[in-house]
Amino acid sequence: MERHNTSPSRLIQSARDGLSEMTWTTFFAILVFSCIATRVISGLQSRQREYDPKEPRTSRLAPYWFPWIGHGFQFVWNHVGLLESLQQSMNEPVFGVYLRGETHETVVSPSMMKTVMSSDVSSARVLDQALQNVFGDCSLVRNLHRNRNREINDDVAKLMSEDSFANDVSTTITKLLQRNASSLVTFSRSPVDMTPWERESHVTVSEEDQPVCEANLFELVRSFIGHNLTTMMMGEAFMENFPMFLGDLWTLDRNFVPLFFGARRWMPTPGVSSGFAARDRLLHIMSIFCRAFSAWDDGIDPGIELRDLDDMSELVKQRMRTFRKLELSPRASAAGHLSLYWDIIEHTTKITFWTIIHIFADSALLKEIRTEIGPYAKSTRLSRKETGFPFEEPPRLSLDLEKLLDSCPLFKACYYETLRLHSAGISFRKLDSDLTLVESTEDATETRMYKLSKGGKVIIPHGVHHSDSQRFSNPDQYDPLRFITTDATSGAKRVSADPIAPFADGLYGSKNNNFTERAILGFTASIVSMWDIQSASGEELAVPPHKTTWGAFHPAKDLKVKMKPTV
Repeated sequence: MERHNTSPSRLIQSARDGLSEMTWTTFFAILVFSCIATRVISGLQSRQREYDPKEPRTSRLAPYWFPWIGHGFQFVWNHVGLLESLQQSMNEPVFGVYLRGETHETVVSPSMMKTVMSSDVSSARVLDQALQNVFGDCSLVRNLHRNRNREINDDVAKLMSEDSFANDVSTTITKLLQRNASSLVTFSRSPVDMTPWERESHVTVSEEDQPVCEANLFELVRSFIGHNLTTMMMGEAFMENFPMFLGDLWTLDRNFVPLFFGARRWMPTPGVSSGFAARDRLLHIMSIFCRAFSAWDDGIDPGIELRDLDDMSELVKQRMRTFRKLELSPRASAAGHLSLYWDIIEHTTKITFWTIIHIFADSALLKEIRTEIGPYAKSTRLSRKETGFPFEEPPRLSLDLEKLLDSCPLFKACYYETLRLHSAGISFRKLDSDLTLVESTEDATETRMYKLSKGGKVIIPHGVHHSDSQRFSNPDQYDPLRFITTDATSGAKRVSADPIAPFADGLYGSKNNNFTERAILGFTASIVSMWDIQSASGEELAVPPHKTTWGAFHPAKDLKVKMKPTV
């Protein structure tokens, strides 16, 4: 009898022949069947179950279509919209979301969110994952003990909350704005004579009754703030020697979400390959800068290009010295420096843009804001008679940033309302032990309890809280007055960020810290005081729709505007 050949090579060849004979129609049919089966099975598993109201329950997993990927596609595309729709369909304060083969417990009840974020049994995961997936860390997290790494990052938040640091920030930002705010647009016709931020935002000059500049507003504001904050944080030498740094940072920012969730360089995802290339260049520059700082800090000449680093901020100096004490190489610590820099720059630039556009889109609000900030942010210009020159001098800015923060409740409320409408960060936690969550009576009439198990991964979506109609009336409307209260005794108006304060996390603690608040309000006040902004089309200026990204949102389309000085 002939024996059957069942060798491994024969089996492999048979499999190849089978695959080659499979048509695309068959493959598509299998894929569709798998998705339908996945949806049916996950739907059955998510059915409502009977629970003892006195005992904590386990969460239900939201149904999904794609095997292993789960809700991944929708999450990357618009995590806020996905989680809001799941919250409504599941009708529970805690539910499971399936991402890349893992279930993430999603907590949407504000009281429960606060419990998870303040609990000692949960550890933050977002920074570790961002360092490795987005910022290309290969050794920082692995080489440092987790507690030590957390301590280093907590030092950043601690420093930014100190009064001495806040005072230094106010002084530095005021000097920068008094020097550069009048150069937001220079009315130069030649690109050679333009500032870097003008060239990057395609500024053109047109003659009307007086010179008027046209520009892409988001690109202009982002580039202007990016250049000035980079100079403030990293020093003038850094910006002069690495002029392409910001362009690569914007590319990395556009691809943050897919990179964060593990996209690979070879995946056919739009823009991701450029995100990897931009990250490689950014890390290379950061490594060079770290080496130069180490030499400079030791009294060694780092080279003529980066010889003067004394004007670096204390925040960056302290962090670089800490990494040196830990004996991390410049390449190993580059991801840590890049992540801190990105966390500050992307948030400040975007929130400033959204605050400005909301103020200018409402003429009544613009008038009130200019009246309120007028004593502390003034734009003046000397006449030709006063200067004795046959041409006009640029406008001058007088800015008292500390009084602006203390004495302008409506202006500050505009900033808080912008944070609520145009940012939707996500906090990730991993539970070090079991945790029981109890819903407060403020969040629901019927108190529910949930038990989360040790090792479980938790998602806390801040954007869901920001758009909750139970917390904010007409949540889609821009209404800064919701953050203002009037003292019953004195009649004084007070502004508070309490409604959003627990839900504004970034990679390094709260986004609403001394640094970013002063930077955003300082840049916003200077632009509102010094410039008139109108739509280039002649129509009323309108707030553009936003595109959901990580942290602060990106406008779906830039605005072409006309700009001229207020004086």
